[in-house]
Amino acid sequence: MKRFIYFVATVMAALSLSSCSDDDWDYDKSLEHEYFITPKLWGYDKPGAASGVGSNNCVFYDVNQGETVAVPMEFHSAFDRNYDVTTYYWTAPKPDGEKYIDKLNKYTNDDLIAYEGPELVRGVDYEVVDAKGNVLTPGADGAFKLEWPHALAGVQNIYIKALPGGKKGSFNVQTVSPEAPTPSASEVSTTYQYETKQFAVRIVSYNYRVTINVR
Repeated sequence: MKRFIYFVATVMAALSLSSCSDDDWDYDKSLEHEYFITPKLWGYDKPGAASGVGSNNCVFYDVNQGETVAVPMEFHSAFDRNYDVTTYYWTAPKPDGEKYIDKLNKYTNDDLIAYEGPELVRGVDYEVVDAKGNVLTPGADGAFKLEWPHALAGVQNIYIKALPGGKKGSFNVQTVSPEAPTPSASEVSTTYQYETKQFAVRIVSYNYRVTINVR
């Protein structure tokens, strides 16, 4: 996970420096127009664990019924463009048996458990809201939008409100459609959120979702 962050940062920095030079650098200029959208939190570093936790979509956020939790999302870019970029996120039920973290054990590496809870439904058990608490409506494909003016790097929050009287349990917030194939590091095509003639938005196979635990 840290190696990937270092790689992306190095590539972005190199492209940014070369874009300011008059020299004709030999690099893949198509990479200038590939951007990444990920949850900002990548994982948990824990004492006593051989490799820590967090390299496989295990980040979680707790929220009590009637309350709202902010989930920061990060747009990775090294450029200021003459176009804006839209990225997308979805909410989805957590499948039975999907590995997730219900609470963080700081001293062992046995946090991951199989989900066996109820299916939480948007509009019944929780809502996606803006910073003022207004309910957001997704597009026809169930996607919510985040806008990044001039393709500038940054962080924006997603807000999830757990509804009073709803079910307690867990669900996913993710950067890939629930209808799409599961992202895989061995299958590059699954890590594209979408492409246009100008740019492409990518996701990361081991950091494309977070778990929301409604208490």
